[in-house]
Amino acid sequence: MSFRNAVREYRVAPFDDGTGGIVAAPTTSLPEAIGGHRNWDYRYCWLRDAYFTVGALNRLGATRTMEGFIRFILDAVLAGNEAKAIAPLFRVCGRQDLNERVAPALRGYQGIGPVRFGNGAASQVQDDVY
Repeated sequence: MSFRNAVREYRVAPFDDGTGGIVAAPTTSLPEAIGGHRNWDYRYCWLRDAYFTVGALNRLGATRTMEGFIRFILDAVLAGNEAKAIAPLFRVCGRQDLNERVAPALRGYQGIGPVRFGNGAASQVQDDVY
């Protein structure tokens, strides 16, 4: 099977629930490095990363993914957005309630904590999303 056919077979299905939003990774609280303490929740649609994913898939002929992402941008990101800046990430359902919280009772991968839910980067201004 060629790489192009393998990508078409994969179709980003585990990351797309029909909204068109593509999550960065289906994981939370995995450390950046073993022994480290930087654990983040990546289960969100980061606009910049999703844009690059959609661009690559589009070049391989997966245009439905691109169409879904454009729908996600129009429905979730731009519709009713009265903020001065577009947030860098969204829930796949389009909501922005991503307040970061720590679950100290959970140990995390290989005992490395803290386990986090949400992502504080949602309140940051990241100009590269434009």
